[in-house]
Amino acid sequence: MSRKKHIKPNGFKYLVATLVILLIVYSFKLNNDYQKLEDAFSDQKIELQAELDEIIDDYKNINVKNKDLSQRLVKEINKIIDLRDSIKNLKKANYNLIVKYSRRIVKLERENRRLFIQVDSLNKQNYELLQENIVVTQQLEEKNKSEKNLFNENKVLTAKQKELRAKVDVAGIIKVKNILALAMKERSSGKLTSTSRSRRTDAFKVKFDLEPNPVTDPGKKEILIQILDENKNVIAAKGDKKIKDGSTIVFSDNIYADYDNTQLGVVSLILVDRDDIAKGTHTVNTYVDGVFTGKTQIKLR
Repeated sequence: MSRKKHIKPNGFKYLVATLVILLIVYSFKLNNDYQKLEDAFSDQKIELQAELDEIIDDYKNINVKNKDLSQRLVKEINKIIDLRDSIKNLKKANYNLIVKYSRRIVKLERENRRLFIQVDSLNKQNYELLQENIVVTQQLEEKNKSEKNLFNENKVLTAKQKELRAKVDVAGIIKVKNILALAMKERSSGKLTSTSRSRRTDAFKVKFDLEPNPVTDPGKKEILIQILDENKNVIAAKGDKKIKDGSTIVFSDNIYADYDNTQLGVVSLILVDRDDIAKGTHTVNTYVDGVFTGKTQIKLR
């Protein structure tokens, strides 16, 4: 007969105890590894959130005046904030999500670099444009200042020119002297002789000299003669003329003298109707080239 091998009770107890000890050691090791994994997961979450916070700060510190680019930055910041909040709200150690979020962060960092390069380029262009604008503004200010100076100089020169022209105009006036007016009567023979009686006056003889003037231009000079009675009525009116002071006068005679800047005698004979001549003092005015140059008076009885 075969003999069955029996395990002693004490030996079985030792086996069970050994198994229990091994199970406890394995469980402790498994629990320790799990805790390490949990700690690594937490650390990874914190690290990812910190990286996202840095990216958000970088975006917020960008100063962009371009409206489209600024809107794009705001959109990118909101995307990163949503990603950070998603990582923060992870409750379990989902390592697949951690890996997924890590990849998204890497992608965001690449986009971040490209966007920052674009911002730097735009800022550089804005700076160059600003510098160019400063230069152009300075040039415009200098131009405006130069134009203002030229305007002021031109204003001064114009005033001086006007003053000089006025002086030249005054200097160019041809003065008259030795004005003499005579009332004339016509005899039966047709000869004219002087008279002092108004009812016998058939004409006025006016004579005077144009004084020498080297400043004025030589040539034909228009001379107007105006005879007024005591009531300021023009005797023997022939027409009217606008003179240099802007007024218009009615004249009794107009003649042209060929003036060569030297003294020139002028004589005018103005025929009148003796019935129109009244007693009193008559005034004779002379104008040369539209400028009043002198007067004389004649008294008739």
